[in-house]
Amino acid sequence: MARRKIAKPEEKIEKVFISFAQAQEFLGVSHQTIYNLMDKGLPSYKIGKKRVFTKAELVNWVKSQS
Repeated sequence: MARRKIAKPEEKIEKVFISFAQAQEFLGVSHQTIYNLMDKGLPSYKIGKKRVFTKAELVNWVKSQS
């Protein structure tokens, strides 16, 4: 009996995390500045060997520093 492919409705999955480079671009700062901000409490996560961020936490952290 041949298997039929089940049609699934296409859903857009929103990325929860952004990369280190995307965080740099989002905040408009250098690589070293991101590290300095992380030392000051900028929230980030380590997944495997990669450092990632969430946009919501970046925005909230920047707002709280003003």
